[in-house]
Amino acid sequence: MEMNLICSENMTRVLEEILNTRKIEINKDAKVCVIEKGFPLEKGKIGIYFDMTTINVLMDYLNEISTSKEEFKNIITGRCEKDELKVLTYDEIYYFEAMGNDVFGRTRDKKYKVKEKLYELEEKLESKGFIRVSKCFVVNIEKVDRIISWFNSKLILKIMNIDEEVYVTRKYLNDFKKFLGV
Repeated sequence: MEMNLICSENMTRVLEEILNTRKIEINKDAKVCVIEKGFPLEKGKIGIYFDMTTINVLMDYLNEISTSKEEFKNIITGRCEKDELKVLTYDEIYYFEAMGNDVFGRTRDKKYKVKEKLYELEEKLESKGFIRVSKCFVVNIEKVDRIISWFNSKLILKIMNIDEEVYVTRKYLNDFKKFLGV
């Protein structure tokens, strides 16, 4: 399948990445156009309009029409402080953290707000090497550098490449040990 992009330069970069991961080819001559609101549509073409408030609906639609759903299952979209969207692979994510009503995915350099709830990520990513370790954290086990025993049956996870620690609380300790096979 192929589509044309008619949008701002910032959105073009994001959408190119999104379409590429879904094996949707970008072609200026395509009949179907993904158009940011405010941009004109050429006569004789079909337009799929979006803006920042409907970008998630657009992504859901692209997921549905994509012919190779297996190819994009290892990505998630995050929003950084500048309100820019970034397509993140699960390999880039060190952990997910719930803060109030928001959930953030932590990469080596930044935190990105994601739309999913922590319990949804826990269920969705268990087979991808992520494990719930506390009320607020789901951790990518491949990004754990060291595991340190702590008092009151807690563990501390030292996260590689960033100077941060995440605690495994008593409530999640048995599941964590089973996950590791210890």
